[in-house]
Amino acid sequence: MASLVDVFLYAWKNLRTTKLRSYLTIIGVVIGVMALVTVTAISDGVQDDIKDQLAAFGTDKMFIVPIDITSGSSRSFASGFSQGATSGKLFQKDADAIAAIPGVKSIARMVYGRTSVEFKKKAITATIYGSDASFLDQWDNYMEIESGRMYKDSETGVVLLGNDAANEMFGKDQIAVGNILVINGNDYRVVGILKKIGTSLSTADDSSIYIPFEDGKEEFKSQLSKNEIQFISLQISEGYEVNSIKDAIESKLIAYHKVKSDEKDFTVVTSDVINETIGSVISALGIFLFFITMIATLVGAVGIMNTMFMGVLERVREIGVLKAVGATQNDILLIFVSEAAILGFIGGTIGLAIGAMILFIAGQFGVPYSLSPRIILFAFIFSAFVGSVAGFIPARQAARLDPVDALRYE
Repeated sequence: MASLVDVFLYAWKNLRTTKLRSYLTIIGVVIGVMALVTVTAISDGVQDDIKDQLAAFGTDKMFIVPIDITSGSSRSFASGFSQGATSGKLFQKDADAIAAIPGVKSIARMVYGRTSVEFKKKAITATIYGSDASFLDQWDNYMEIESGRMYKDSETGVVLLGNDAANEMFGKDQIAVGNILVINGNDYRVVGILKKIGTSLSTADDSSIYIPFEDGKEEFKSQLSKNEIQFISLQISEGYEVNSIKDAIESKLIAYHKVKSDEKDFTVVTSDVINETIGSVISALGIFLFFITMIATLVGAVGIMNTMFMGVLERVREIGVLKAVGATQNDILLIFVSEAAILGFIGGTIGLAIGAMILFIAGQFGVPYSLSPRIILFAFIFSAFVGSVAGFIPARQAARLDPVDALRYE
């Protein structure tokens, strides 16, 4: 039996004699591996990015929304409320009841709506959030003041802007602390601008416009019921267990809203709920993208198999000569499998290089990715494995050729 080195050199020599066909075959593998590398790296990068951002949520925070986002679909929170979700309303008495629960350090009420915003005679429509000053205090590890200050609950006619809202909302006209915005026809003085968060989940936060809660109630009073609150954020004291507080809140609100536990018209959202919801979305997306890359890989595998079948047909006499001089079926099998593996490996190397370039360029535009050693190693092994598997059937056909018939083949 020939040595592996001899088999490899022989296989390499044969591939070099059919350069054009080899190049065309390699292209299919390149596309498959390139797709595999970019999709996997971006998927991993997005997951890591989301995990880092969710760390800002922390285990000491939760919020209540007036809709059961767990009904109808487990992914309704991340992808929009499902049609089957049960909606309700939150009121001041709900906030008071929550604030009285032992372990609740602070609560922040919020109302919101879309209305006109005018600056230097340019008018747009934007979402305005009316919130208690404690909201920013609760999220001070995520939203920090860049210039100016946070407003106080006792103030009126003041506004706090996200970084994009201040610098991009009106194009070239950037807003600074002390400027006046006309919101829904009323003057608001800018008292603070937040630092840019700049993450994949922070687009809405960077574009946010906050006004004091009482101002928000006045601006959107036509849209709200008496004493209605659209969102409650809370922070729990150190030493208290999140799920215990969550259960206590749910028990009180179920009683206040006079609903059954399986017919809730609200949701108490914790970090576990967000992780589970977003995790299910990412998993579904990952499976979908995996099948796309498998299709691209299959195209490359079919190309290798076709090339190897053609090679067998063209080299029948050569196979006969090899067997006549002592080559075994295993030697012939190994030669053709080696050729297929080499094609796959070369295609994988080029695909990895192109994929890395695409990821680098995408990274310059803020696309998160993680090109880990695991992905690089997998790309090499996977491409060689696909080549070997695709070449096995043609190689076995070549190995089983009768040497006498092969020598007679014209």
